[in-house]
Amino acid sequence: MFVRISVVVAVLASVVVLGMPWNGTAADMGFRPLTASAATLAAPAETSSSGLQFSTSVDANARAIDPRTEFGGSTDRVWASFEFRDHDRNATVSYLVRANGEDYKYGRLDCCDAGNGRYAFAIEKRNGNGDLPGAAYDVRLYVNSVEVAYGGFGVSGRGGLDNDDQGHGNDND
Repeated sequence: MFVRISVVVAVLASVVVLGMPWNGTAADMGFRPLTASAATLAAPAETSSSGLQFSTSVDANARAIDPRTEFGGSTDRVWASFEFRDHDRNATVSYLVRANGEDYKYGRLDCCDAGNGRYAFAIEKRNGNGDLPGAAYDVRLYVNSVEVAYGGFGVSGRGGLDNDDQGHGNDND
């Protein structure tokens, strides 16, 4: 029993002595506490978002007017709007829209010239003319290739994505 206690005490003493840096020379045997350096850099801010809202129009401050998730078949444009915080103005902001599980549109957004605010962008038919095809749409927002917001909406309607006369445009045809 005495041997076990001696071994435990020796191990604990080793951890304490070897785990602490010496202050000055080894002769004075003083310990110094480990503290963070004043030169330590703060972690960079990362953009955060309150999530996406969808509507057929937005106001001058990029706020959704009558936000919803279901739209009729005669909808030619859906606005995706979001609030952002702690944004690095040099960051790349992009989006991906998927319709019925397939890539539909994607691109970069000329977004967010301030650290905090709101932004909105339009989702339209790929060729720009006519109503959005009937589909379930998923929208993802990325900052420097990291997803920061996700949302979805549906458009009822006219025969669906397969019959929208615009092709898939994703080389999977």
